[in-house]
Amino acid sequence: MEKSLLVLCLILFFTYSYVSANYYPPKALVSTVSKNTILPIFTFTLNTNQEFFIHIGGPYLVRKCNDGLPRPIVPCGSPVCALTRRVTPHQCSLPSNKIINGVCACQATAFEPFQRICNSDQFTYGDLSISSLNPISPSVTINNVYYLCIPQPFLVDFPPGVFGLAGLAPTALATWNQLTRPRLGLEKKFALCLPSDENPLKKGAIYFGGGPYKLRNIDARSMLSYTRLITNPRKLNNYFLGLKGISVNGNRILFAPNAFAFDRNGDGGVTLSTIFPFTMLRSDIYRVFTEAFSQATSGIPRVSSTTPFEFCLSTTTNFQVPRIDLELADGVIWKLSPANAMKKVSDDVACLAFVNGGDAAAQAVMIGIHQMENTLVEFDVGRSAFGFSSSLGLVSASCGDFQTRP
Repeated sequence: MEKSLLVLCLILFFTYSYVSANYYPPKALVSTVSKNTILPIFTFTLNTNQEFFIHIGGPYLVRKCNDGLPRPIVPCGSPVCALTRRVTPHQCSLPSNKIINGVCACQATAFEPFQRICNSDQFTYGDLSISSLNPISPSVTINNVYYLCIPQPFLVDFPPGVFGLAGLAPTALATWNQLTRPRLGLEKKFALCLPSDENPLKKGAIYFGGGPYKLRNIDARSMLSYTRLITNPRKLNNYFLGLKGISVNGNRILFAPNAFAFDRNGDGGVTLSTIFPFTMLRSDIYRVFTEAFSQATSGIPRVSSTTPFEFCLSTTTNFQVPRIDLELADGVIWKLSPANAMKKVSDDVACLAFVNGGDAAAQAVMIGIHQMENTLVEFDVGRSAFGFSSSLGLVSASCGDFQTRP
């Protein structure tokens, strides 16, 4: 009996050692983030050298598959295939499944947001590796990660080296959810710091599974304020925030009642995007907001608009940007720094970095890339919470100062 127990303990020990060395990082999974100069996209690295576009509204991982090799089949009647149907991008129709070698193989659909096209192909699975902050195991391989395998011409206009699209939506098949499996001991969350400088040497960071988010000598989790993530049952692929109001120079703007609320079709609300370069406001909100901003900058000369902006100012004299605050649920305030509120378009012109989304905009507010740059944001899906820091520039730091190596 004692001998059998000893053998069992040894088996468990070696099994645990194998899992620890290869799969169990005590810290987060991590990658550097690069800002592309061709398209307004950010990428991070999987499988050592494959760049994936960060799309927080994408329901799953999408990979280019141009080698013609057979892939493992996800059966049509499986729970995984049913999940793909539930989160098919609303811009696309449900695909028809196919018979491969006599087996019904699950087909799924991805929406390419720049060409605005839908493409369907085989949903399959394989192994992925990503860096870890664990010095014992600086690279972690995760088996049987589900992804949509799409050949060209999908993503054909993406820059060279971009291998696919990493969907980070609040869905069961999202990339973050598959990388933070229970056996890894990681939390159901991911964090982003998007670099603001187009210099390719300037990098950001993405973390999967929690912190610490080491920014020089501090853990940047201490810098985060939190608000609730709101579920919209009609838009399962998006993260929504509760926005109560917007202030300019401390003066709260008077909007129409329920201006930021969902309507009966699930439209409206306030969401975030790594697709849109600048925050989009529905026309009724945009008009009131820019009028308040115009009054607050009445002493600064206006200049001609520059696409896509409508409100631009001269920076040559008396240029001081009024403070813009987003009042979120529970009274939490997201204070936008001047660098996040304005976009410098020339040596002597800066424009308000908010754009008119039109009367029929799907959301009341779509918080875009520029407003999130050089800011640490955390999507704590397990707790339905969204965390955000102030601009790192206010503490003389940048996204490139985060630790991304053991």
